[in-house]
Amino acid sequence: MKKRMLSMLLVAAMAASLLLGCSSGTEESDGKGDDKKASKKDGGYTIGCTVYYMTEFVTLMTEGMEKKAEELGCDLVMLDAQQDAQNQITQIENLIAQKVDVIIVAAVDSDAILPAIEMCDDAGIPLVGVNMLFNTEEPYHYVGPDDVLAGELEMQNAIDEIGGEGNVVILEGPIGQSAQIQRLEGNQNILDKYEGKINVLADQTANWSREEALTLVENWLETFSGKIDAIVAHNDEMALGAIQALEAAGLTDEIVVTGVDAILDGCNAVKDGTLLGTVYQDAGLEGSEAVQKAYDVLEGKVTEKELSYIDMKWITKDNVDELLDTIYAK
Repeated sequence: MKKRMLSMLLVAAMAASLLLGCSSGTEESDGKGDDKKASKKDGGYTIGCTVYYMTEFVTLMTEGMEKKAEELGCDLVMLDAQQDAQNQITQIENLIAQKVDVIIVAAVDSDAILPAIEMCDDAGIPLVGVNMLFNTEEPYHYVGPDDVLAGELEMQNAIDEIGGEGNVVILEGPIGQSAQIQRLEGNQNILDKYEGKINVLADQTANWSREEALTLVENWLETFSGKIDAIVAHNDEMALGAIQALEAAGLTDEIVVTGVDAILDGCNAVKDGTLLGTVYQDAGLEGSEAVQKAYDVLEGKVTEKELSYIDMKWITKDNVDELLDTIYAK
């Protein structure tokens, strides 16, 4: 009787295990990455993710990650590195120690992140880059924007708007991030075509920050009084800071501003005419595709390490309602 009862319990346990799949849910953590333990629930995958900083764009991207993780039935542990490259490495070390199944990284710095590749390889944990490229010739899994194209689109349209000649200033992203490097490369590709016609008065980082851009542009308006024709910003947050400075100085009708990301505030600025245009990269899709790639790597559906790029689109008054009436509809 005891043997029969033991056999019945074993059969029941095996049946229960077959019914368990990936679990759903998102575990949130602070910037230190050690207050929550990432672990498998009900046999599902746990995806660890560290991002450079929770801007509006990154928030939209993480929402896309969360939706896809829930759809796939996986846990997601989200960490914010607060623009600190060493903190991000520490977060990755912690995620490895917690034995997550895969790690997604939006890098603070394209060079400083490189040790994470070897760390993950040694631990046997796949690594997927998102939004920010790694500065390496070695292959790796990646989903992100074509930032060179983004830089070309915003600079070309700014130059077209000012008639093909004049003075521009450039608000860059954090120095060393791939978006800053590539968007500046795209800017320069267009500037090279206008040698002798377009003069760059200044280019400086405002670290993706609206507040920093406001202060920087206020200084530029004073330093280059009456000389600036266009402000080319590497993201909408900085573009919006520039617009605030222009509004305070009464110059919104005299200086052109362009941006990248097509966040809600950026789209509204395009709609009201204070922002000439912005380059749309679908943040939600980007995050979703990164989680999908991570999942497919774990499932063995993706074996080749390659760079996957999200389409970029120039957004103006003519087409901004396509976003305002869909992804930003309340």
